Amino acid sequence: MSIKLLGKQSLIYGFGHVITRLVTFLLLPLYTNQFTPEQYGVVALFYTFVPLLNIVMRYGLGAAFLKNYVPANSEERMSIMTNVIVSLIISGLPFLAIFYFFRLDLSYILFGVVKPSYVVIMGVIVFFDTIWSIPMLAFRAENRPRLFISLSLLNVGITLLCNLLFIIILKMSIGSIFLSNLIASSFLFILVIPYIIKRSKIASLSLTKWKHIISFAFPFIPAGLFAMAMEVADRYILKLLTDLETVGIYNAGYKVGVLMLLLVNAFNMGWQPYFLEKKFNYQSNVYPRINTIVLSVLGFVWITLLFWTDELIKTQFFGITFFGSEFFDSLLIVPWIGLSYFFYGFYLLQTPGIFLKNRPKYAAWTRFFGAVTNIGLCFILIPTYGEMGAAYATCIAFALMALLMYCINRYLIEFKLEVRNLTIIFLLLIFSYIAFIIYEDSSIVNLTIMCFYVFIIFYYKLINMKNLHKIFT
Repeated sequence: MSIKLLGKQSLIYGFGHVITRLVTFLLLPLYTNQFTPEQYGVVALFYTFVPLLNIVMRYGLGAAFLKNYVPANSEERMSIMTNVIVSLIISGLPFLAIFYFFRLDLSYILFGVVKPSYVVIMGVIVFFDTIWSIPMLAFRAENRPRLFISLSLLNVGITLLCNLLFIIILKMSIGSIFLSNLIASSFLFILVIPYIIKRSKIASLSLTKWKHIISFAFPFIPAGLFAMAMEVADRYILKLLTDLETVGIYNAGYKVGVLMLLLVNAFNMGWQPYFLEKKFNYQSNVYPRINTIVLSVLGFVWITLLFWTDELIKTQFFGITFFGSEFFDSLLIVPWIGLSYFFYGFYLLQTPGIFLKNRPKYAAWTRFFGAVTNIGLCFILIPTYGEMGAAYATCIAFALMALLMYCINRYLIEFKLEVRNLTIIFLLLIFSYIAFIIYEDSSIVNLTIMCFYVFIIFYYKLINMKNLHKIFT
């Protein structure tokens, strides 16, 4: 894959992610105006636990699948697909049984309320999502971003339509949100079955091949669990130290701040297949250029969130604000969550070393460090600062984790970053935040600073027209 193709695919993934996240983002007014913060707190806990279960049920096979599938020939790819899918089905069925037979106890543990049907729905969603995620990874490895995005949009579209039907027309409770998700996941699962059958062959099952895949996958289990600990710890600690209302308010702001993740994930979907190819040269000037360009773009997106989120959320459309007034306090955490995912973008840029040198254990150690830091800071900061304390803890943890991964990457492979350019980006972000604090309500100042950011980026050639032409045309 060329850097030109990387740019194009990042744009395609980016467009798809923007549309996907935009639809889910637009559901927030529906949720925050129809349900109380306490009710939305249950929704927050549900979707906090689902990704965690996805990691457990996938036990690192996603990363291992991609690493082995990208450089393989067609025959080897069939063997990889078969071994991974069969492994996930065999291990997934006992999980389904546990979620069914212990649904009553699990509902109280997870949500603090007795809703056993929510637990069963959660188990089925996770099982279906785990299976259809593998063909989706294959589409990325095969450089088929349009098919990947089409299926993602279909998933989101079904979820949206079901939500509108169940909540607005049928006036159903928060359980309808989970039911909508179940219907969408089931539909996508059915759609990818023909692809799985076509790309699988029972005769290609191999214990040797499976052991080879698993040997790389297993270290990603703790890495994934620690990653989710970073994502979910704040909400569960908030629930422990405060109440469901605070969790609901925090989660609403988190959903806005996580928009930064749109670009991060879009880039990463093209980035992983790119550096996994044998032609990737981390000692060339291309790698530091990619770091500078990506962080420049992420910095601009963060400044946009910083300056305009409050105005967007509080503006009335047909007499209705984007958030219900009970959720306005959540806007204070948006810049800090957005900055967290800026650092996460830098973290992902520093991952080639652990893949190229077959050192997945370092992913686990960095995630462990981030999780412990986040959890520890949550217990320290939440009693004093409430939901803001959770946001501070998340941001600090992501920053330190990114720094640690950079050090590991430098240890594993030899490369140089454009230190001057990265310093300029960070100084611009600090300057923007200071200006935001001083001139919080000034649209003119906000626009001026955004234009100044763009001017500096191009003046110092962090991004220039030659780069953009080379990458995106």
